[in-house]
Amino acid sequence: MDVLTRPLGPVAEAARRLRGVQRAMTRLSSLDSVARLVSAAPREACRAVGFERAMLSHIRGDRVSFASVSFEADPIMAADFARLARAVRPRLDRCAPEHEAVVRQMPVLVRDTQTATGLFRPLTHVARTSAYVVAPIVRDGHTVGLLHADHFGNKRELDELDRELLWTFATGIGWAMDDITGRGLRRAVRDDEAGAGEAPATTDPGLAAAAELEGELTGAPGRLATLTAREVEVLHLMSEGASNAAIGTALVISQATVKSHVRHILRKLGAANRTEAVSLFLATGRRPSAASA
Repeated sequence: MDVLTRPLGPVAEAARRLRGVQRAMTRLSSLDSVARLVSAAPREACRAVGFERAMLSHIRGDRVSFASVSFEADPIMAADFARLARAVRPRLDRCAPEHEAVVRQMPVLVRDTQTATGLFRPLTHVARTSAYVVAPIVRDGHTVGLLHADHFGNKRELDELDRELLWTFATGIGWAMDDITGRGLRRAVRDDEAGAGEAPATTDPGLAAAAELEGELTGAPGRLATLTAREVEVLHLMSEGASNAAIGTALVISQATVKSHVRHILRKLGAANRTEAVSLFLATGRRPSAASA
């Protein structure tokens, strides 16, 4: 066996994967919105760190709220899992490893998931995983999200290196979010200085809620502030996984009207599809209350 084909030793392999994490962080930090980062992060975790599957979720109150997933070997399975994860939104007190990761802000390696106790069975059953790692995404001292990953379909077992690398990657996601948010704030300041004056204040509660959400995301009012009160309501329901028919029923409007609102939301947010629009909404880590929407 010559030098070029000789397997890497444990230290060299760890160094190689860490360099992959660093390159992935550079790519994620170059994105122009937190929503796009949220969408791309699971794919980067798989490609850079060497996982087969990865999923990013937000922590919204006492629940885990699905955001994005990557499983390139089986996109159909990934889509099916995403639909279930978006619908169930499990409570943290029913997910012991996730609760530990959120509270302690430390990664957790979970083995023997099909027999272990304290796990959220509906998702572990559908995922058919035997082991996984979950790592916290932290911003300003608060856990705002979770990153899950496993080696599904791969004979390789998860180990402590996988746990530490995913934690490093999740930590980098928090930093990348801060970097993107900072750039958005600086752009807003430049635009304000170049403008003709302050925009008039709005008393519309729906617009105020949207502005607050965008303010949390970018540090200044932006695209979400352009949504009408009804569009905020539609986007809120979209984030809960509601179909057009369910949205129409909830708001007492026709499906055609719902479709029109969705088109306007995508155009105003510059989103390519519903998933990207919802990711932008969820990236704030919260949603407006019914009273403010």
